[in-house]
Amino acid sequence: MKKFPFEDSPNTACFTCCHVLNENKPILYVSHDEDGYWQFLCGGQHTESDARIVSLADILEIDTSIADLAQLDYGKYAEAVDAMSDWVVRIKKNM
Repeated sequence: MKKFPFEDSPNTACFTCCHVLNENKPILYVSHDEDGYWQFLCGGQHTESDARIVSLADILEIDTSIADLAQLDYGKYAEAVDAMSDWVVRIKKNM
């Protein structure tokens, strides 16, 4: 059995969107917020009603390539143009 790639436990709650869960859209935006929360979104526009809470283990089942971002530092995010593109990691700017 492979070791879980995240330092957080597999049952850690994280945010995703209904587009990823219900429409099978690829995850194109990953954020590890300053407060420790993870977000795994499709990269489109969202409203509050689009938000869903799942576990990190659920996200890895949806897209195993997310393991590549397991070491994403607090306050950083990664974006990809499409499911076949490389991730580009950036630092979140305070607004």
